[in-house]
Amino acid sequence: MGQAFDRDGNVLGSAEGDSMREVLDSLQKMHPGAEEIRIKAMREKIETAERTAAAASTPPPDPMEQFFAYAHLPAHLQAISAPFGQLATHIVATLPRNPERTVALRKLLEAKDCAVRALLFK
Repeated sequence: MGQAFDRDGNVLGSAEGDSMREVLDSLQKMHPGAEEIRIKAMREKIETAERTAAAASTPPPDPMEQFFAYAHLPAHLQAISAPFGQLATHIVATLPRNPERTVALRKLLEAKDCAVRALLFK
């Protein structure tokens, strides 16, 4: 984005473009008698585009992952639960989101629960 100014500092107009050169050319055409032309760095526009692209490429978290949390458990239960949580994270990261992945996570959750119960069995 850029702006053209008169000698008193009043804004004559502004322009946007995909490059700084495009903005400059546009402002020079629209305001040939401008005393000053200021072009803002395109950094903000580029950073916004990069954040949008990164967000689009990062899959949303799977709601099933919440059931594999283990940091809140006592140490003896963490030792049993952690490998299941790590495998769940791997499954979500490497497999496409579809009904079969959900079933895999559900069955893994059942297996984790059984393993914890086996440790607690009296």
